[in-house]
Amino acid sequence: MEAMDGPVNFGDRDNFWGCLADGFDKEPVFNMPYNYPYYNNLFENYGFKNYFNQYTYHIDVQGGSHSPIIREKAARLHRDPAYHFEILSKKNKSRIPQDFMIIFNKAWARFPGVSRIRLQQAKALFKTLKPIMDPHAVIFGYYHDDPIAFYVMVPDLNQVIRKFNGKMNWLNKLRLMGDLKLFKKCDRLIGLIFGVVPEHQGKGVESALVVRFEEEIFSGRVKYTDLEMNWVGDFNPGMMKLVEQIGGTIHKTHITYRYLFDRRRKFERAKRTS
Repeated sequence: MEAMDGPVNFGDRDNFWGCLADGFDKEPVFNMPYNYPYYNNLFENYGFKNYFNQYTYHIDVQGGSHSPIIREKAARLHRDPAYHFEILSKKNKSRIPQDFMIIFNKAWARFPGVSRIRLQQAKALFKTLKPIMDPHAVIFGYYHDDPIAFYVMVPDLNQVIRKFNGKMNWLNKLRLMGDLKLFKKCDRLIGLIFGVVPEHQGKGVESALVVRFEEEIFSGRVKYTDLEMNWVGDFNPGMMKLVEQIGGTIHKTHITYRYLFDRRRKFERAKRTS
């Protein structure tokens, strides 16, 4: 054992990970930690150093803020009959977990710190998300019926549960479902995960996914106004560039700190990935 990272979630690092460093004036969302500003000093004074920054991007989903390049790429794919993009529905819900597993293992499991998932895990994930999931906010892409991309978003539960005072009893569970499904009180989405298999990256699939979701927004079927993407590490400039092209601006910054047990060893920040 050579080093210690923190603050972390004892599981996958896609949520509840990092120490908030900028964005204290912004409303917290469900899947990311909030802390007081002095926490950063506690880590740094102990000897932890900035291993990587985690940028949370905000997108105004009502603004149609995608660049002309994004729209042109999406239009090109939508004209190609080999590609199609669909939302979650009764027709496809039985195969979605397997499609998710295939895409995830190709797109994300190749990165350090990310493990492959099994079909059982994918089914469990979608079973867990089912009560809060909005089918219009789950987009999958296919090439000749092969799953190649996904864009999974969920309503920000914090907009509802913040008034529960930390108590998730049966009454508040009913209130949560009512506010989510009946009264539609959540107008902010959280981008849980976004992925494209390597062989289709750079072809405009990313653009087609986000424009397909925009169609759901402008159709009037959903009333969301804002989207907070899941964090993007500064070690992944390619993903940062993509999110900025689709209208994202940095909204919050968290830091993953690292402490080297051998204090004589040279500290190195996280290596860049493609």
